[in-house]
Amino acid sequence: MNNVLDLQEAYISTLIGVMLLLVVIQNNRWRFNVKRRENKILFVLTMSVLIACILDCTIYYLDGKPGALNWYFLFVFNAAMYGIAMLLCCSWMVFIMQYLMGEIASIHLKVMNGALLLTCGILIYNFFNPVFFYINEFNQYVRGPYNDILFSIAVFLLLYLFFVYEYIIYRGGGLKFFPLTSFVLPIIGGIVVQMLNYGILIIWPAAAISITGVILSLQNEMIFRDNLTGVYNRRFFDNIHTLIKTKHPFGLMFLDLNKFKEVNDRFGHKAGDEVLKNISQIMRKVARFSGTVIRYGGDEFIMLINTDDIKVMEAYVRRLNSEITTFNAESGKPYEISVAIGYCITTLQPENLAEAVRKADQSMYKDKRGER
Repeated sequence: MNNVLDLQEAYISTLIGVMLLLVVIQNNRWRFNVKRRENKILFVLTMSVLIACILDCTIYYLDGKPGALNWYFLFVFNAAMYGIAMLLCCSWMVFIMQYLMGEIASIHLKVMNGALLLTCGILIYNFFNPVFFYINEFNQYVRGPYNDILFSIAVFLLLYLFFVYEYIIYRGGGLKFFPLTSFVLPIIGGIVVQMLNYGILIIWPAAAISITGVILSLQNEMIFRDNLTGVYNRRFFDNIHTLIKTKHPFGLMFLDLNKFKEVNDRFGHKAGDEVLKNISQIMRKVARFSGTVIRYGGDEFIMLINTDDIKVMEAYVRRLNSEITTFNAESGKPYEISVAIGYCITTLQPENLAEAVRKADQSMYKDKRGER
């Protein structure tokens, strides 16, 4: 009777997770169809958890049932669950860095690729020499003597994710934010509940809740994101003093595209949109951990840098100009991107920001006229 009840509970918890994810996919088809890298990664995350929910319930159903075919299914499905768990950790790291900075540093890619390759190597080795997990003669899953190695890789990736996230927040002066707790807390709760109540499959349905929570948070944050470029918008800038509680100074860079109207007139608005997207990506590349990019309006952008040193701001201006020059040389476009830049030091208080924008705007127009 207990086994019947346990199986029913497994079905119910899995069904809840699957239904939740199907609703998320249905209601976010527009997001997944928008060809941005972070949306593709989010789709991979969602589908991975959906597959894991189904596989976890299937494994629970097959566990202990006789037959050589069941043995192979159990072995392959359990190995796949380890692989999905590692993929989930890596995908979250890529998503967070892509969403917050617009790029993934090569060092992080090497760490993630190394963890995935190591996991794949372990799972392949385990098929021929089952020391990490095995399926016994009763077709039951059993942890091997070195199973902790797989667990340790997953823990390392999660700790690495937290380190990278905290580093991004620290270097950005607290300006970057992401609903990381919306992902972590349900999964931790699911792990605790499943450990205390053997027979309840709740970890992957909890991961489904995490995915849903993150997408809802991102949905709310859309009011602060520019739909075309993906960077923050004017609404974010106008409310930054209430969103970000910090009083230390920042460098403010005000940027205006030169001859943007000519690009629109000669090459069409699609080319103009490309220019806006490209300059946004260039600015995010320059800002990286230490800055936040905002589309102030039209062809005007603001970059907030976590520094109170005007010399550092000058270095950022030089780097931005250098990246634009490199882009123009390598893009093969019939037009070139050109910008005028002004900058100053300010705090995030509304009155100080308004004055800083005015000063940076004046400095930018001097640059535009070639007076600086």
